Amino acid sequence: MISKAKRRTVELLARSRHRARKRMTVVEGPRTIAEALRSPVEVAWTAIGEEYAGTPAGWEIASLGRERGVTTVLAPDDQVLEMCATESPRPALAVVKTPPLEPRPLFPGRYLVADGVQAPGNLGTLVRSAWAFGLDGVAIGQGTVDPWNPKAVRASAGGAFRVPLLCVPPGFPAEGESAAEGESATEASPSLFYADPTGAPLDATTAPGASWTLVVGNEARGVSEHCRRLGRAVAVPLASGVDSLNVAVAGSILMHALSQRQVAPPRLEGAPVDGVPCPSPQVASAKRGGAISSRASAKPP
Repeated sequence: MISKAKRRTVELLARSRHRARKRMTVVEGPRTIAEALRSPVEVAWTAIGEEYAGTPAGWEIASLGRERGVTTVLAPDDQVLEMCATESPRPALAVVKTPPLEPRPLFPGRYLVADGVQAPGNLGTLVRSAWAFGLDGVAIGQGTVDPWNPKAVRASAGGAFRVPLLCVPPGFPAEGESAAEGESATEASPSLFYADPTGAPLDATTAPGASWTLVVGNEARGVSEHCRRLGRAVAVPLASGVDSLNVAVAGSILMHALSQRQVAPPRLEGAPVDGVPCPSPQVASAKRGGAISSRASAKPP
């Protein structure tokens, strides 16, 4: 049986204010719960339906919980389902302790900034994509929904426990943060892009350097004026008659495209590649023409 105290905790954690005060949230969905148990995040306890515990997904949650020493409560399936807030849930949930948003500069590295994204499902999907494409973090801007909203956490499919969630640095973006129009960014000059339906297709813009930041904005208003002034607008090319994409879809496509178009830093002549020394162009050219012999370079007698 699940105690009244635990049921009350789950009920209160549906409110953003209570989540912030307790620094806890509710996790639903077997895949997301399992990912939380595999991650470094602290899991307070889990609840699993007695019948569901006999399924592969339920058994995995119980097994991972035992490995980490997490308290697991078994209760009738319908009792666990009553505590779940999502549509068509499985009888399993977890309560986890949420780490605070990290204060970190958005350089060097590849980052996504959520600037006023209000739908939990959109934010969770963006976090999931950032995890999938290997970004270094997701910064939560002003007016953005709580990243620990249970719907956002579930939509992230565990990405919320894997990708660093950051607070936007004060004054971001700063003057000079974006590379000049028409110039490629370098290691010392990150590229600042923002998603906008009126922007240039990404294949028509300068390829980003090793460090870049993509800003996605509010579903209705887009990004802030400050980001518009300092960044470069990019868009996903669409078929005739389609004016825009959902922010989560557009942001995910742009993250993938930026990752694919990233310019590798220049390699010095003779620098090793994957630990294998690379010959100079002269040596490589000579090797293509045939073996180099001391006789070929010797003076005639």
